[in-house]
Amino acid sequence: MRSLSAELTRAHHLLATMGEHQPVDDRPDHVRHRDAYRRWSEQFPVPDDALVTAAPGFPGLAVATPASKPGRALLYFHGGGYTEGAAYNHREIGARLATATRATVYLPDYPLAPEHPFPAALDAAVSAYRALLALVPPAAIVVGGDSAGGGLSLALLLKLKDLGEPLPAAAVPVSPWTDLTVSAPSFAERAERDPFVSRAALKAFAAHYLGDHDPRDPFASPLFGDLAGLPPIHLEVGSEEVMIDDSRRFHERALAAGVDSELVVTEGAPHIWQHFASFLPEAAASVGRIGEFVREHGA
Repeated sequence: MRSLSAELTRAHHLLATMGEHQPVDDRPDHVRHRDAYRRWSEQFPVPDDALVTAAPGFPGLAVATPASKPGRALLYFHGGGYTEGAAYNHREIGARLATATRATVYLPDYPLAPEHPFPAALDAAVSAYRALLALVPPAAIVVGGDSAGGGLSLALLLKLKDLGEPLPAAAVPVSPWTDLTVSAPSFAERAERDPFVSRAALKAFAAHYLGDHDPRDPFASPLFGDLAGLPPIHLEVGSEEVMIDDSRRFHERALAAGVDSELVVTEGAPHIWQHFASFLPEAAASVGRIGEFVREHGA
């Protein structure tokens, strides 16, 4: 691995040791992984000035800080390969995003596979978006998420376009999983550099989520969708991620389709490094860029 700063080395270590938080019992692996992610996330306490309440009209949480302005919304989907993760785990990063974006951050608890396979997560995303439309206009909503949640935010755009519903102002996917075929060259090229994600793990997640469904369905893998007409998109990805090609290829296809798309690659960063904004300068910078983009494009 290339030479990393002490802070980036700590971030890599924290991701590599998430599994140490997994309880030992007889429950299925994916259920115990959910507990591990929850326990791991509790290392990053929610800022004291954050107000965390129930989301309006859908399962999940709403996170606001004194910087949040009424009528501005960021609908942000957690990651976890569609099989784990929760709004609870994202309260701290939700609060940091709320301050950076000057918005209320809404964190849906969408149904997880394998108990709730495709398209359950997408259907829940549409429902959450519609619930927000009852509160604010689409021009005041930005959607985003990290990892599978980033892919879900992009699939949501395609689904809303397909349904003829008003699109949000913009999207901010972080390290999005855009191709559930898990076939990009970066999975081999960065296999020894990524401390957290592997092709084998994503293959297992995809099998849980899709079953026998075609992984090239654009509502599961937005890389393969018709991207024309989508709102402006800001993508963030780390240079050490096996999933980097999911962002690069989506960005290239978005540009080819005439979408206003920008991609930032952070050197040395692992997957979901934004969780480490309390000590990692690269994470704070990423949150700041996302905030600037949302403030620029959201009403």
